[in-house]
Amino acid sequence: METQADTLTAPKDGNRKEDRHFVTALARGLDVLACFRAFDNELGNAELAQRCGLPKSTISRLTHTLTELGYLQALTDPVRYRLGSSALALAPAAQQGAEVLAVARPFMQELADLSQGVASLIVRDRGRMLIFENCQSESYLTLRVAVGSRVSGLTTAAGRAYLVALPPAEQRQALAAFRTDDRVSAAHAEGILSNSREESRRLGCTTSFGDWLPDINSIALAFRPGPSLPPMTLSCSGPNAIVPPAHLLEKVRPLLCDHIRQIEAACGVTA
Repeated sequence: METQADTLTAPKDGNRKEDRHFVTALARGLDVLACFRAFDNELGNAELAQRCGLPKSTISRLTHTLTELGYLQALTDPVRYRLGSSALALAPAAQQGAEVLAVARPFMQELADLSQGVASLIVRDRGRMLIFENCQSESYLTLRVAVGSRVSGLTTAAGRAYLVALPPAEQRQALAAFRTDDRVSAAHAEGILSNSREESRRLGCTTSFGDWLPDINSIALAFRPGPSLPPMTLSCSGPNAIVPPAHLLEKVRPLLCDHIRQIEAACGVTA
């Protein structure tokens, strides 16, 4: 079973107009850079305008500026862009995340094989959650969401687990970003957070049974990969036909909790 997740949603400038510390031009430039994913690393102004929800004239000015600064490289005629050397120079700062991936991947594959679904390492990307890595089972009927895809922070088990793991101040900020991106009321978002807290206390993980996509089930647990990194989440997901809730809770959940402890220990995180 295959699905397509949103790669980018339009910026929500309306809620930020009263924030005098918020630099809209900078945010829009970062939105342009965030459009570039592994599965479409060359984009034109029309595609960027559609993904960012901005006029093409605005996008043209942003891409010109980013090209002058080396964050984009212009290609061909008509012009298309790919990430430039200045953007690639930021990659070493993410190296620690790659080291966490090397630790987590064997545990992820074991979870995928047991669940007969997909195990995903997921991080926050502003108002969404970003698929950082996947390990698939050999089942032909499984969930396939590409690495680099962005998914909901409120309807997925991964987003809910991330929220629960945050300290109060960061939790409020993340909840507001998720709520804006998912276009739901404050009361609805607060209800999801409250339910997720209770679920985490009761089960040791968060769940999403048909909340993100119909017939797709998942459980997730967040962990600290190191003192200088924000929480990451590890989730197991799959279609209801082969990954029903009872299977996830009874068979997969104990292994997920155990593997999270082992990953944190390997990353030098102590309880």
